[in-house]
Amino acid sequence: MAKTLLQNKKINEIIRQQVIGVMREMLTDPDFGLELRPEFIKRLKKSIKSKKAGKFVSLDGVLKKYQL
Repeated sequence: MAKTLLQNKKINEIIRQQVIGVMREMLTDPDFGLELRPEFIKRLKKSIKSKKAGKFVSLDGVLKKYQL
């Protein structure tokens, strides 16, 4: 009986590790290592300029505004 419980624990741990591995693989960034398009780089630079100019609204600010 104790041997069966130990085997079940080991099997459950193996399954858990496999599920975690698959989830991690699925949720990783699929675009990692790809080049950014010139249009995106322009938008990113514009966003940085807006932030420096004080026109940037944080996520917290948006959430407070719309009470989400």
